[in-house]
Amino acid sequence: MPHSTVTPETVFRTRPASPEDSVFSFGEPAPRLSEQEQYKRLIDAEAAKQGLALAHLADRIGVARPRLHKVIRKKVMLRDDLRDQLFEALEIDCVRAKFCVAFLHDHTAYGDPEVFLICEAMKGFYCEILTRRRGEIQVTLRPPIIHEALGRAYDMLLSHQERVMEHDRTLQA
Repeated sequence: MPHSTVTPETVFRTRPASPEDSVFSFGEPAPRLSEQEQYKRLIDAEAAKQGLALAHLADRIGVARPRLHKVIRKKVMLRDDLRDQLFEALEIDCVRAKFCVAFLHDHTAYGDPEVFLICEAMKGFYCEILTRRRGEIQVTLRPPIIHEALGRAYDMLLSHQERVMEHDRTLQA
């Protein structure tokens, strides 16, 4: 929207267009990308972050260069098996990628430290569920106990990180 057309009436809606819309909705929402497109963008971004051209990535996983280029940058479908190969080659955590794409609908959140912590906690929770299903754990954990344990773990991680950063500063001085 050009600056000259920005007025309180164009920015703030006096009443929602429909009951589902929020009064605090600013402009039209951007169209949501499909899961396929978000995975492609995540793969492309991680390859770029690692300084790895798609051609070299294709060589690494044994796929024709033009085919990988068409899949990632064009509208050719990204099959699950190819996606998994690319995740492995780029060392992309599939749980974190799925969390970002399927739950957050934001592939750019993959690098956020908060998302990393949440996903690692989810992995631990998932392992607990699996072992419980096998009958290996018979202890019932209440939410306050879980929250306290996670709080202590995060405090310990932050404390350790501060000590490491302090040691790095001391060594650089």
